[in-house]
Parts: sequence; C-alpha cells; structure tokens
Amino acid sequence: MKKLQFSFSTKLTFDDYVHDHSFALRFTPVESPAQHITAFGAEISPFASTRNTVDAFGNTVTSGFLQKEHRFLDFEINGIAEIDISKPKTDFMPCYRYQTHFTKPDVALSEFHRFSAEKCSCSDPYGKAMFYSEKISEQIRYEKGVTTIKTTAAEAFGLKAGVCQDYAHILLSMLRMDGIPCRYAAGLACCDGETHGWVEVWDGEKWVGIDPANDRPANEDYLILSQGRDFGDCAIDRGVMFGAYTKQLQLISSKLEEIA
Repeated sequence: MKKLQFSFSTKLTFDDYVHDHSFALRFTPVESPAQHITAFGAEISPFASTRNTVDAFGNTVTSGFLQKEHRFLDFEINGIAEIDISKPKTDFMPCYRYQTHFTKPDVALSEFHRFSAEKCSCSDPYGKAMFYSEKISEQIRYEKGVTTIKTTAAEAFGLKAGVCQDYAHILLSMLRMDGIPCRYAAGLACCDGETHGWVEVWDGEKWVGIDPANDRPANEDYLILSQGRDFGDCAIDRGVMFGAYTKQLQLISSKLEEIA
C-alpha cells in the first residue's frame, strides 16, 4: 500500500468573453477497494454553484453553470489517497467487451492484431495485454501534437505516433478483438506531469492495470480520476458556452508523489 499526495489544476483561457457556460468535470478520484481517498479539496474560479452526480461508470461528475461573461475557467484539486492494488476491484460491466468509436479497428490495425496474436504464447488476459503492450511500443512512437482528443485507435496506428490516450485506445482495440473486457482509466501518474491515460484489463476475477504508453504495469503509482469504455467516457472537463471566442488555451499541471 502507498500513500500518495496529489494535486491537479487546469486553466482555460478564452480569447474573448463567453457566457451561459455549462461545464461538467470528472476530477474527483474514483473510490474503490484499491483506491481510498482520505483527504480531498476542490476549487473552481469564477465561483459557480455546482452539484455532484455519479455516471454509469462510477465517476463523480461535478456540474456547474456560469451565466455572466467571463474569459477563463480555472479548477484545481488536491488531496491524499491510499493505493493498494492487492485489494481487487470487481465492478465488471459487460459493455467493456465491445468496440467503441475510438477503438474500432480498421484493416491495418486488425492485421497487426492478427500478427501479434499469432506470436503471443500467453492465454491469460493479463499476459496477452502485456504482450500486446510491448508490440504496440515497437510500432508507435510517443509524440505530442500529432494526434488530438478526437483521434481514434485506427488513425493513431496509421500515423505510427501519438500520446498516452492513443496507446491506450490501440491496446483496448486489440484486447476487444480477442473478446477480453477492458476499460480506459484517466488520472495521474508519478511518471507524468500532466494527466495520463492507461488500461485496465479484466482477468476473469478483477481489474488489473497496464500502462501501454510506458509499457509497464500500472501499479500503486497511479491515481484514477475517471474510468469508462474509452477517453470519451473519461474526459476530465467538458463544456458548452456562448460568445464570440474563436479559440481557448488550456494549461494543465499535476503532481503525484508518495508520502510517509
């Protein structure tokens, strides 16, 4: 078991005033047998009245509305979590077996899966996932700016480049082609200074984490903020607003470290 101190902040700046701004934030860490939050604080600026609900995947969604004109939205969280991956998470859902818009393979990705599956000597889900993670790391280079939050697994595989979200979507796609239930996890990792995305695979009894972007198990150095079928279910911030703005600047910073 590890005790981790975490902080995360996002600063959204618009190039013109916006108003009637509805937003939904998935920034409250998931509570599970393997992840217990002992302290948590959150701030949103400008001030907005909010309410919390829980979505179908167990994520806390903080919704708010800003009617008056503003040119920024800042939010931050901080707290302490106890992570113990020896305590199994068993919140299985059948929907994790099936491909989504983000993970649906094309011909090239399907062929890569067939080739990789033929080379894999593992029959258990976790062993296959680790083998596929290694093969993905041989094919895809980590590069920012090549893909966007809308890029699919097939598109990223075609580009042979991407970020953690893309690695995760490719691995999800390959596992689901084998009929193995798996899900996307979004949150913080000790190896990353921003947000991070990885995969959890269902081994028949519990969820086990794998970080394909770093080709390693997702151990007690990872904090889950949200989880779902793919990135679309896990986006930390969503919003709809009105105004004459044409673009927005997003600055993200995070910190996750072990404490005694």
